[in-house]
Amino acid sequence: MAKGKTKTKPIQKPEERSVKVEPERGMDISKLIIDKSVWKYNNSKLHVKTLESGLHSDLYMNTDCIVSDVALVESIVKNIFVKELNTRKIKPDWIISYPPFGLAIAYALARQTGAKFGYVDTTNLECNFDILKNDTVIVVGDDIYSGGSIKKTIQIVTTKGAIVKAPIFTIGNFTGTKTILNLEVVSAISERGHLYEENDCPMCKLGSKAVSPRIQWRELTKE
Repeated sequence: MAKGKTKTKPIQKPEERSVKVEPERGMDISKLIIDKSVWKYNNSKLHVKTLESGLHSDLYMNTDCIVSDVALVESIVKNIFVKELNTRKIKPDWIISYPPFGLAIAYALARQTGAKFGYVDTTNLECNFDILKNDTVIVVGDDIYSGGSIKKTIQIVTTKGAIVKAPIFTIGNFTGTKTILNLEVVSAISERGHLYEENDCPMCKLGSKAVSPRIQWRELTKE
């Protein structure tokens, strides 16, 4: 090597790292939801006593199994709810739900649409978020059995002067209803369930025991 010259080292390229991207899960969202979170009565030793109304049911969706899967929630919101809003050209100011089970879904929708996120207190019939008169609101729930919580949410929001627009979004619709308070319902899954008073429950008459579904979810689903 000639005197006075220094040997240059070849420039090394930064190490390339592959980023694992989870495949889009929107291709068969309904099946994912049903397989992961829906219980159906099938001559079972146990059946469901619903949390909201205390009525007995032959069908139940455990929202905990959905909201714990962040990728699934994002996929539901992106592939169903956001697409529906875009089709209708709705740009909401607020996405409003009620605790506890609708919050994760509503938050994901607010994040993807750029709207504000809030919730109501269905027990005290109030909302402490700064929703303004004529703000556009989309209401989100986890599921519909009686629709009571969604009705209360709509009524609370409208007392603040906001405009609740269709559709109402839910993960599950188990009543067959197409509207609530004249607002169209759009759900990720629709399965027809039946609610019974304890004295009229055919499952009880067959010897099946009514249980709290979330507390005894493993026992329900292992049958």
